[in-house]
Amino acid sequence: MENRWLFSRSIDLLVLFLPVSVTWVVCFALPAPVLERALPLWVWAVFIVGIDVSHVWSTLFRTYLDREEFASHRTVLIRTPCLTFCLFFLLAGFSTLWFWRVMAYLALFHFVRQQYGFFALYSARSVFRTPHRLFADVKVIYLATLYPVAYWHLTAERSFNWFVSGDFFLLAHTFLGSGLEALPLLPLVGNSLYWAIIAGWCIEEVLLCRKHQTPLRVGKILWLLSTAGTWYLGIVHFNSDLVFSLTNVIAHGVPYIALVFFYVQKKSGIKGSSSPLSRFQVGANVAFMLIVILFLAFGEEYLWDLFLYQERGALFESIFSYPIRVLQSPMAQALALALLSVPQVTHYVLDGFIWKMNEKNPYLRQVFA
Repeated sequence: MENRWLFSRSIDLLVLFLPVSVTWVVCFALPAPVLERALPLWVWAVFIVGIDVSHVWSTLFRTYLDREEFASHRTVLIRTPCLTFCLFFLLAGFSTLWFWRVMAYLALFHFVRQQYGFFALYSARSVFRTPHRLFADVKVIYLATLYPVAYWHLTAERSFNWFVSGDFFLLAHTFLGSGLEALPLLPLVGNSLYWAIIAGWCIEEVLLCRKHQTPLRVGKILWLLSTAGTWYLGIVHFNSDLVFSLTNVIAHGVPYIALVFFYVQKKSGIKGSSSPLSRFQVGANVAFMLIVILFLAFGEEYLWDLFLYQERGALFESIFSYPIRVLQSPMAQALALALLSVPQVTHYVLDGFIWKMNEKNPYLRQVFA
């Protein structure tokens, strides 16, 4: 039977697509002076800490906190954080800029791959395969993410960074003199081709579903459109740190947290370890997971600010006063950078192992069958 949705119709629409759509509406509704301001502290706390950092910690429920999963991935789960700390300590000791540069490109790779991963899961729910289509799935989903990234690299000035100023290589001055701004026709052509290909894929998808006499794969289409819309609006259309942060974080973090919880709950049902849960029990499990990851995310960001910045004392010191001053020693700073990068980099690496449908992950096919 054809399944057009990843989780269910209501969950997909409510969790995967509604938050993204609301974000777009908000971004278009905000006046220009608001979009040009620095990221407000409350926005940083709610969206960066509450969603972006929290989703990193949600990986615990898929790995370290599950005995069976830990046994299946024991080697990579133990070695990854240890190797991450050692390598990033050496990198931070060599150059702080290169530390953040490597982090930025790892994060970018991770974000791009997640969009592809969800797209692949939607494809796996289909009863027919389309290996020889004009607009190939893989190429289109990568176009949706990588064209805006290329635009970013070839534009002289953007009002946002991934982590810190200079973390991405900006190629505008190297290849185009003053960047794409000096060649207004080039981005116009590129943007037009971008949306033409996205539209072409959608049309072909509709025709293929009609050909195979199956229901329209709405979830898959919406995932591509939400990906293209988020990356294009956040990077190309707007030039705002606020817009980039909101679109980037919500479209990435919310689906991942939902994916982890869905997997954990479905796996429990497949193993027959419990009878079907009531709505109250499901709600309690969701609340518990959210409390845990929010607590860990807050603790991590507290340590980042305590050791390296102390710029957000208005938030953190209202709860816990800083007992020390910012670290001044380069060696101590490198140590802190390496240690605090472990959760994030470990999350990036583990994602390449725990969501592959192979013998190491025997429940994945059953969960997303």
